[in-house]
Amino acid sequence: MSMVQEKGISVIICFYNSSSRITPTMKSIFCQEGLEAVPWELILVDNASTDTSVALAQDLIKESSFPNARIVSESKPGLNYARKKGIDSAQYDTILFCDDDNWLNTRYVKTLYDFLEENESYGVVGGNGVEACEIEAPAWFEKFKSIYALGCRRDGDVTNVYGAGMCFRKSIFDDFEPKMTDRKGKSLSSGGDSEMCEYAVSKGYKIRQICDNTFQHFIPKDRLTKSYLYRMARGKGQTMAQLILLRKNNSKMATGVFYRMRLDTKKLFTHLFKLDNVRFVFELNRVYSYWITLIRA
Repeated sequence: MSMVQEKGISVIICFYNSSSRITPTMKSIFCQEGLEAVPWELILVDNASTDTSVALAQDLIKESSFPNARIVSESKPGLNYARKKGIDSAQYDTILFCDDDNWLNTRYVKTLYDFLEENESYGVVGGNGVEACEIEAPAWFEKFKSIYALGCRRDGDVTNVYGAGMCFRKSIFDDFEPKMTDRKGKSLSSGGDSEMCEYAVSKGYKIRQICDNTFQHFIPKDRLTKSYLYRMARGKGQTMAQLILLRKNNSKMATGVFYRMRLDTKKLFTHLFKLDNVRFVFELNRVYSYWITLIRA
C-alpha cells in the first residue's frame, strides 16, 4: 500500500567510476531555476565505484552550499539496483533520473515537475537528449543516435522514454522489483527504462515526452568508435531478448522465434545488398547477441 509522500522532487544521479564526467552533471543540477517554492533534493547513488568519484562528489556538494544533497551506496552492481536504491532513499513524491553524463538545461527539472503536477493521468514524462560530442562525430553517428539514448521519439504521448532525464511519480514504483540489472560494470545491456515504463502503463498511467525540454548528453571520444558502437549493438540484442522473455514469462517459444528469425534474416540481407557495412555489422552483432541470450536463458 502506498505511503503518503512529501510534496517535492528528488533528483537522482547514479554513478559508477564517474570521476571524469560527474562535475558538469552536478553543476547543471545546482544551477536549476524556478524551484524556489518547490522542496527538492539531490541524491547521488554510488554503485560500487572504485575510483575517486565519491570524494569528488562530496567536494562538489560542499562547494555548492546546497543543503539538501547527499550520497548513498548500492553495493549490488547494476543501474536498475542503483536507481531502486535512489527511489527508496527519496523523501519526495516525484523522482527525476539524471545520468552521470547529462547536463540539464536550467529549467529542466521544473518543467517536468510542473507537467506531472498538472496532469494526473500521466505517471512518467521525459525530455530530449541532444549530443555534446567530445570530438567531431563520425559520418555514421547520425543514423545511430537512438542507440545513444539521443533524440525525441515523439513530442506527445509515447509508450516509453529513455531513463536519462526521466521524471515520474514515486508512488507508482512502491512495490517495483526490477528483473533486469540494466547497465552493469562494462556491460552495455540496458532496458531498465523500458521495464519501468511498462510497469507504469500496467498501473494505468500514460507517458509523455516533451521534445523542447532538452538536456545535453556528453559523448566522449572513446564512445564514438565503431568498436564501441558494435558493443552497444550486442548490448541491444541482449536487452531485446531479456525484455521479451520477461514479457512472455521466460517461454522461449512464446517470443515468436520463427517470426524473429525471418525478420532478422531480412534485415541482414537488406543492409548487405545496400552495401551499408556499418549497419550490416551493427545488425550482425545485435542478432548474434539476441539469439545467444535467448538460447542460454
